[in-house]
Amino acid sequence: MNSQAMTRRAALGALASLPAMAGATALPVALAATATISDPLADLIAEYYAKSDEFAAIPDEMLTRENEEDFVMATYGPAADRLWKDCPPATSLRGVAEAIRYALGEKCMVSVSAENTLQAALAFLDREGGL
Repeated sequence: MNSQAMTRRAALGALASLPAMAGATALPVALAATATISDPLADLIAEYYAKSDEFAAIPDEMLTRENEEDFVMATYGPAADRLWKDCPPATSLRGVAEAIRYALGEKCMVSVSAENTLQAALAFLDREGGL
């Protein structure tokens, strides 16, 4: 073996042992770093919320049965359609946390234990990474 291969192996071994040496401090740093990474699912959920707010800001007197669908498609409709029919994968822990927040916010859980489980998982992510 050449010395370069040994150096790479030694570096990989050292990196693999960091979580064990750092204990609980390694996870928050890793999670916090993901908060700034673009994630397609988190970004789509953020777009959905922003466009939903735009729709909610439309004065009621402007909405009719005839034009409501046009307003929906000009605001949150495309993002809602993607969440329903073409949902992108989460690519970071931030995406996972936002997906859990979205699911809980929809108030669609029929199982209290499933809702409690998601709340516990989200609390962990928030506590460990400030997501």
